[in-house]
Amino acid sequence: MTDVTWKLCRTEAGQHDDPASLESPIVEWIDIERLGPIGAVIPGTPLEMAGPEQIDHHDWWLRGDVDADGPCVLDFEGLSAPATIFVDDEAVATVESMFLPASCSIAPGTHSVVIRFESLTRWMKRRRPRGRWRSTLVATQGLRWVRTTLLGRAPAYNGVPPVVGPWRPVHIRDSAWLEGIAVTADPDAGVVAVAGSVLGLPDHVGTDAIDDVTVTTIDPDGQTVRVVTPIVKVSESDGATPLHRGQFQCVITVPEPTLWWPRGYGTPNVYRLTIEIAGSRHERIVGFRSVDADRHDGAFQLSVNGIDVFCRGAIWTPPDPCALTADRAAIRRQLTVLADAGVTMVRVIGGFVYEQVEFFEECAALGILVWQDTMLATFDPPEDLDDVVAWELSVHLDRVSGNPALAVVCGGNETIQQPEMLGLDAAGRDMPLLRERLPKVVAEHAAVPYVTASPSSQGTTLAIRPDSGVAHWFGVSGYFRPITEVRVAGVRFASECLAFSIPPSDEAVERHFGSLSVVGHHPSWKAGVPRDRTTAWDFEDVRDFYVREVFGVDPVQVRRVDPARYLQLGRLAVAEAMTYCFTFWRQRESGCSGALTLNARDLRAGAGWGLLDESGSPKLPLTVLARVWAPTAITIADEGHSGLRVDVHNDTADDIPGTLRIVAVDGRGNVVASGSEDVVLQRHSSLTRYDSELTGVFDDLSYAYRFGPPVAEAVEVTFEGATGLLLRNAVLTAAPSSPSYADLQASIEDRTTDTPRWDLTVRARNALRYVCVQVPGWKPSDNCFHLAPERPFTISLTPETANPATPPRGSVSSIDARDIASIRAAADVGHTDGEVPAP
Repeated sequence: MTDVTWKLCRTEAGQHDDPASLESPIVEWIDIERLGPIGAVIPGTPLEMAGPEQIDHHDWWLRGDVDADGPCVLDFEGLSAPATIFVDDEAVATVESMFLPASCSIAPGTHSVVIRFESLTRWMKRRRPRGRWRSTLVATQGLRWVRTTLLGRAPAYNGVPPVVGPWRPVHIRDSAWLEGIAVTADPDAGVVAVAGSVLGLPDHVGTDAIDDVTVTTIDPDGQTVRVVTPIVKVSESDGATPLHRGQFQCVITVPEPTLWWPRGYGTPNVYRLTIEIAGSRHERIVGFRSVDADRHDGAFQLSVNGIDVFCRGAIWTPPDPCALTADRAAIRRQLTVLADAGVTMVRVIGGFVYEQVEFFEECAALGILVWQDTMLATFDPPEDLDDVVAWELSVHLDRVSGNPALAVVCGGNETIQQPEMLGLDAAGRDMPLLRERLPKVVAEHAAVPYVTASPSSQGTTLAIRPDSGVAHWFGVSGYFRPITEVRVAGVRFASECLAFSIPPSDEAVERHFGSLSVVGHHPSWKAGVPRDRTTAWDFEDVRDFYVREVFGVDPVQVRRVDPARYLQLGRLAVAEAMTYCFTFWRQRESGCSGALTLNARDLRAGAGWGLLDESGSPKLPLTVLARVWAPTAITIADEGHSGLRVDVHNDTADDIPGTLRIVAVDGRGNVVASGSEDVVLQRHSSLTRYDSELTGVFDDLSYAYRFGPPVAEAVEVTFEGATGLLLRNAVLTAAPSSPSYADLQASIEDRTTDTPRWDLTVRARNALRYVCVQVPGWKPSDNCFHLAPERPFTISLTPETANPATPPRGSVSSIDARDIASIRAAADVGHTDGEVPAP
């Protein structure tokens, strides 16, 4: 048994060179109960800093007192760089990359292990060659020489401390353990190939081969498929300890393997691989699937198992961006929120960190594809570090090998775009690392497509062009283009797009900032609003621009008198922009095969880029996007003189027969046009109809010809499947000019059978946009929807916890209604009862 107790101290940068000089009464050590980055450990202790940015200005020393009964190894999954590991005051290892594991051997007895994390500020003051271009992401260009994260160091990723210290788990290896496991799964042959190393074999093995390893494959139903015992070839000890290393490999045949599918396209079936030796057990998620990319004529169309996938999702943000290593439950919660909203892909962005294995396993279980960047961002990467970068990627790909969620590996974030936008020619921005070295690493360690960089185009086309390859497209959002710009941009695949400063809920604003009155101007609020380092505007200015476009009001004037309405207009303007873009991108003729928004989650409290706030709660735009992102969905688009275009999407593996209906009503709820068609939604496909094809006549429902007043005020489209599937969407052909009393009503009925469920029916006298349901503790099946006049719409409410204490209680409101409806029993609702002024 080996025990380690840890302590931490801080010294001035460069004050001490080795642990021996730390024996001074002026050095203050604190006990560490749980290892983690300095920024996660020191709050509330005597070592707490005035500001997180000061962490990089100091040297930090982590000391472990080790009591070892026998030879062992301290295995560090992740230590920040630059760092030096000392054992009994002797330097035994240096850390040049936070993305590579490190270790030190310990002999039996009592020893001192000390890790010095050198001040990054001081380290970067040493003179080194300049890059061919300057990164606009950060001011400190020396960061290109250190293999570390930009979290807490780039203004775009502020709000969290810079990562210094141990950021991944530390393991004590005092018996045989497994390392470097690489797995491949061939869906055509039904073969799983496994190779790896066994470390820590005692010297009394006395042979050059052993058969003590057992590899077991378990199918998605939990049944054992095959057990094999590969031969381990044993090598000599490295001399540091009397422990030996062995290598093994084996091939396992799985008859007629069950395929893994992305969410919505089928079942994400996973197999479990267990490898055991001498009490050490390693588990690996394995899936049978193929991933290909069609790059014909500028496209980037991903297909899984031969089926084209429309990728939608966001840039991944770790659940705990301060500690970085999160428990599995926290990872699962965040991914589940995204998956429930229809996400099929997340991107791990260059400049953050390689994610932990548990993240990939949860993605596989939920059917979420992962786009994996190499940890490079905007800098000119020094050729001196090419070997390190390639080794980082190979280690990471082996760690997640066999996992079916991995779909794309990319050479980095804006590594090509940055020099392009600074005017460098092709020769001046050429990077053999991205062009030659990394593709070979991916070919050897992962059977997935490689993308040179995000963004990047094909041939000689510039990476900044959105109509070739993969794009970072912010025409709508950061470049202040009208929302309709999406129709002419020609985006083929947006690996990053649609960045907005999205306000969290009013409750979150009041909890973190004390009052809604801080929005838009207070320094504490502005600290949470993203901005590019070189611009004179921020992303709250971006949001306000789209409030003007969507709602035709001056947001600043609204904010002066009604901050709550200002925030809600901002949320809805973002939702409108995002849904408009995704409605177009999901059309077959758009030529777009995927788009990922920036970002999944905020790093700090406030109006960040995230679809989730810093606590992981969904913001309003995600609720609206869920209707467009769903595997089966109806979208409606105004196509001008062609009328209203209706698309019914079916990602699933099943054909769905049913009836498609359209109903148009005037301002009093009178039906002015209607029609229906019995259709079959073919699997993995979309069906398109125009309003005139469903009604059989010309009605000018889009109000493009304008021969007099509008025929209809609202149009509702539904699809009712033979299996009970009901899809619904609605549009308003003429938006209200100002809020009015809408006689908004809400009633609930108990539909509980085996599980709690209530039906909520909403209706109003007027046509309303974005009718929002707030029912704490309950999840609506649809929310923030448009409502036609006198057309009741029923949604279901299910509890967020297993046994809700009370029936649903809450309210229903709309940006177009001056009244708010209380949710109560259906028998209590009167036609004119309960009007409450809206905020």
